[in-house]
Amino acid sequence: MNRALSELLLAGQMVRLRLRIANLLCGLMPEFTLSTVRARIYRHTGMHIGDRVSFMQTVKVTGSGANPCTRLTIGDDTIISSGVLFNLEGAITIGRDVNVSQFVRIYTSKHTMATSARRFNPSFMPMPVVINDGVWIGAGSMILPGVTIGAGSVVSAGSVVSRDVPPDTLVAGVPAIVVKQLSKE
Repeated sequence: MNRALSELLLAGQMVRLRLRIANLLCGLMPEFTLSTVRARIYRHTGMHIGDRVSFMQTVKVTGSGANPCTRLTIGDDTIISSGVLFNLEGAITIGRDVNVSQFVRIYTSKHTMATSARRFNPSFMPMPVVINDGVWIGAGSMILPGVTIGAGSVVSAGSVVSRDVPPDTLVAGVPAIVVKQLSKE
């Protein structure tokens, strides 16, 4: 193996080790306490985390590459609850004043279909997810690759969001559909 590849693999292992250590430290803290301390710890993994961000418990991060954590950006005054999964094959951008409730899963990649002999294609197609300012994502919801959720929107608990959500909109269901327009006040 050439030296550059060897160094890249070692760097990737160090980043993953940093994430494991961060999750270990954050997991030792009582749930729903010391939330801004967790944010400070997660910054050391390469995540771009704004001011006054709260992590209520550890998060699960998946993704390939040397440091998938660098693909996560979280704006100021955002709350990330317990049991959240970030799939970081592609970028996830979360705005300011967002509430990501318990057990939300955000995916940024999908497999493409192959031939009829074997439909599953093991290669990933990364697609970014954008969650704009002031959004509330209800518990147990799933956000699929390539989705943009407009500012001030609400995703009801247990919803599966497979399409863009307009600003100031309440969506619910599997798949999520528009339930109503919300007032801007």
